[in-house]
Amino acid sequence: MTNRLLSVFMFLFSVWPVLHMNAPTRYQSPGLSIVPDYFSFGIDNGPGGTQALNAMRQNNGTAWDYRYQYITGGINTGHNWTTWSPVPGDYAPNTMRGDRANNYRTLFVYYQLLPAQGPTGNGSGDTALIRLNNASFMNAYYQDWTLLMRKVGQDGGSVTIIIEPDIWGYIEQRANQNGSNNAADIAASVASSGDSDLQGLPNTAQGFAWAMLHIRDLYAPHALLALHASSWGTLSDVTSSNNSQLNATDIGDKEGQFLLTLGLANTPSGISTFDLLSNDIADHDSGQSGIWMDRYNQTYPNFARYLQFIHAMSQTANRRVILWQVPAGNQYFDTENNSPGHTQDNKAEYILGHIPDFAAAGIISVQFAAPSGQSSPYDLQGDGITNPAPIQSYECNMCNTHTSTYPDDDGGYLRLFIGQYYRNGTYPLSGSLLPPSSKGYTPPAQNGTSSSSSPTGPKLAPTPTIDKGITASGIGGFGIIDLASSHHASWWEMYWRWIIGIIVVLGGVAIEGRRRQLRTRQAPPIANHIRIVPGESSTRAETSQSLPPRHLQNIP
Repeated sequence: MTNRLLSVFMFLFSVWPVLHMNAPTRYQSPGLSIVPDYFSFGIDNGPGGTQALNAMRQNNGTAWDYRYQYITGGINTGHNWTTWSPVPGDYAPNTMRGDRANNYRTLFVYYQLLPAQGPTGNGSGDTALIRLNNASFMNAYYQDWTLLMRKVGQDGGSVTIIIEPDIWGYIEQRANQNGSNNAADIAASVASSGDSDLQGLPNTAQGFAWAMLHIRDLYAPHALLALHASSWGTLSDVTSSNNSQLNATDIGDKEGQFLLTLGLANTPSGISTFDLLSNDIADHDSGQSGIWMDRYNQTYPNFARYLQFIHAMSQTANRRVILWQVPAGNQYFDTENNSPGHTQDNKAEYILGHIPDFAAAGIISVQFAAPSGQSSPYDLQGDGITNPAPIQSYECNMCNTHTSTYPDDDGGYLRLFIGQYYRNGTYPLSGSLLPPSSKGYTPPAQNGTSSSSSPTGPKLAPTPTIDKGITASGIGGFGIIDLASSHHASWWEMYWRWIIGIIVVLGGVAIEGRRRQLRTRQAPPIANHIRIVPGESSTRAETSQSLPPRHLQNIP
């Protein structure tokens, strides 16, 4: 009986890791990998929106990794996120549980300072800094953040939180205007707020960043926090300026140096550091704002310069980057005629065509926005399937000629091409939150080509298929199909897994048979009745893409 059990154990032990090698970790539940070890995508998706995302995943293979929502409404308004559930604050853990149940990672954008009721100044920047230095206002603010951390900590699930995207840029602008690049030189109410958890911390913007980290450490140490890196905080905006003399590497390094003063290094003993950075390449479709990036990388602003900025910043700050609120417009479908809800942009097309370039610059994930009035992967306009005549627009001479069969405001672009990316195999990343080495980094060329792809034109995206990759980015071939939490490997992968598995099993049986022969020869007759029970193996079968549950220990 013992030998039979041993044979069964060896069979399972040998075959299990072989059959599961290369299987994606995206749908492990509970305890999803806290950060994917491949280039991932997410989408703005409000309360009750999982049904639409699930339909995309089932019908198109659009296996969004992240579902992001705002934690907002403002301090002292009486209608902020704490009121969105019967029990104050339960909106956050309810969302996290719902995301886990539907196999999405939760990403919150904590945006509570500017929408608040409180003292005001001359414009958003001045208002933000006045509120940041108001003791009573900040006392209420820290209580709100503490409630969120308590709720997140009680849930215990994976979550990433981008903190106050605009505030850090306003702090940086003021510091630069004062001749500094240090958050410690800007006043803020921290210990003076009276919050008992924050006594002893400096009353500066640096102390504010430390306060947010310290409260996380106390109540939700498993949560990942992303510090937002402003594209305009240095007073030179590489995403919008047409100044050809801007040095994107120097600007990125300056941005990284400022971020280091906020909580990426040299925090007080017992206080952690931020885990990630976030950045927004734009906040509106180009067809709405009028600000375009040159996809050929010949005029400014362009994508090559932007990636040089991101790479320098990521290297200096020693963190990877999440792109957040990326516009969803395209120049592919007839639908995109710059009418309300159908505004054009070229960023989604460029990103999908140059994923290796974005990954090499330090970017690990792209989160698409879905605001009302701009293009989105939903039918927010309620106008169904539309296919008006193509239009003349930036670098697009009536190029949006493809007929849409989806009511999505973007014509179905994101559902189709993000789906194609996931169906054909994701782009792998190293398993760390630290940025890739700058050694060998080659930014996209200035002639419209990429270091990793063929030349691209206005019609960057290919026609959707199910058996080919995204040809413009060089991502092709067969891959894992992940639909509705299923894992389906291509036939040849399964064939070779079974062949390797059989070889391993036969080898294991032969070795075990030889071991039994040796034990039989060596054992004295008096001990023949003693059963030899092998020791428990300490080896665990894991998927090849498993990540450690926490990455903070990898961050200096």
